[in-house]
Amino acid sequence: MEYQRLSILTALALAGIQTSFARQGNAPLSWASPSDSEGNVTAKSIDADSLRYAFPPAFQAVTPHQSLDSLQAELKRQIEARRGKHYGCSAVSLTAIAATLGSVFSEKQLRSMSDSFSGGIGHKFSQGTCGALSGAIMALGFYASGDKEKHQRLAGEVYEEFKKQEGTVACGDIYGKFHFGRCNGCILCAVSKVVELLYREGDIQTKTVQITNY
Repeated sequence: MEYQRLSILTALALAGIQTSFARQGNAPLSWASPSDSEGNVTAKSIDADSLRYAFPPAFQAVTPHQSLDSLQAELKRQIEARRGKHYGCSAVSLTAIAATLGSVFSEKQLRSMSDSFSGGIGHKFSQGTCGALSGAIMALGFYASGDKEKHQRLAGEVYEEFKKQEGTVACGDIYGKFHFGRCNGCILCAVSKVVELLYREGDIQTKTVQITNY
């Protein structure tokens, strides 16, 4: 009964969003069939701005950095700040992006979520996905608006860029060739692409820092 009540409330809320957009002269939202067997709501054909409002990000990215270049420079600073402090590559990716875009989680919590992905999961240094890429994709899920299909598309773009630059996404291949000498490069590649996409998609809000003279 509680599940049915929540489903009805969700449907009413989504209907309200659709009505609001229609009143503003925007194209109506096109949703997946309400008879979805898993009860999921999915956007089919919907413009980027409408998608952002209908499926807001799990966490809002807010930063004082006004340009993509400034954001990328801050990412490099955050990566460097974690050098030599026993972070796994996956944790560096996640915490560097979170420190740049803001997070409700503490550094310790973020490390707990992500450290085990380093070394291609569990420090196996085998054919598992590079931890730097895994941590960056986790961050993408935090801050990207949109439905599952959009998240998968964006993750695919990060994957392809990483593979293009590094030649592979497998930790064992990278480690076998460079040992630990390529880790920072892998991290920078992954996190830079994630922030680039978030910036492109309009999911990063910039704020002006007010300086008061007394």
